[in-house]
Amino acid sequence: MKKFIPLILAFSATFCAVHAQTCGTGKLDPRVALALKTVLRDLPGSPTTSVEKVRDIRIPVTPFPQADRQILKVTADSIPIHIFNPLHTTGLPIIIYYHPGGFVTPLLPFMQFECWRQAKTFGAIVVAVDYRIAPEHPFPAAVNDSYRAFQWISANGQIFGGDTAKVIVEGLSAGGNLAAVVCQKALIDGISGHIKLQVLNCPSTDNARNNARYKSFQQYASGYFQTKAFSEYTIQAYAPNEDLNNPEIGPINRQDLRGLPPALVLTAEFDPLRDEGQRYAERLRSAGVQVRSHCFPGQIHCLLGLPPDSAELKLADELLLNTMRNVLNR
Repeated sequence: MKKFIPLILAFSATFCAVHAQTCGTGKLDPRVALALKTVLRDLPGSPTTSVEKVRDIRIPVTPFPQADRQILKVTADSIPIHIFNPLHTTGLPIIIYYHPGGFVTPLLPFMQFECWRQAKTFGAIVVAVDYRIAPEHPFPAAVNDSYRAFQWISANGQIFGGDTAKVIVEGLSAGGNLAAVVCQKALIDGISGHIKLQVLNCPSTDNARNNARYKSFQQYASGYFQTKAFSEYTIQAYAPNEDLNNPEIGPINRQDLRGLPPALVLTAEFDPLRDEGQRYAERLRSAGVQVRSHCFPGQIHCLLGLPPDSAELKLADELLLNTMRNVLNR
């Protein structure tokens, strides 16, 4: 871990406009290139993907103690939330986690393991929202579930031992989209003060039908797991007839971003979603929001294909942990 200290200190003790200019290498990580030919080859990221195939992902995970998790159904809509507290203590920060999967995938076992791992790593209670998914439940079902779960958790988190003064929202890919939308809706409703940090990991910040706006969508349209065709396929399932610039589908399209919570935005060089994630970070900065951002050179969407002990994944953890400590004064 010592080798990461200079990198972390470089961000300073306060937020600054960190914007890594490291994602123009044009060199795919050889470990990831191999994974794309083997373990990632048959995972959904192709034009021929079906909803059934997406939902049938089988990624081996290390079992975690089931005593570290409880499942509740909250609000009048009975939204399932999975509460991970491997430390079995109280007064911990609450990370509300919105999972990836193109709005068409439920909370799968490997995602649950990641929530448990994060709770243990970050000394927090992680609450995963198992929002309704398309095409059975198209937009705005996922947004409504995500926001109503946030409202309930931020008001009642002490019930399961969380500190409701220390709420973080986190999302990966489509989950990053929902996390950003939740922050915007909370700001409009005057309750964004509950949110100390938004963590957007390789987020979808625009309607995928607007992909012509972004060079990375054309440059990495296929061959790098997340594809242009897959993004178009899932948006058709999620929001087939909605306004292209609806900010509750593409949060980058909201005109006024002033007053939103501080943000950590992570992107990857060979990700079609890279440019819209970076542009959203830039728009947040321009609106006066405190932002840290980092682009991982040579990597693909959500840093897939890396070994668990890779320096890149450790750095992603360190960036989040360090930013948490900053915003929570830990």
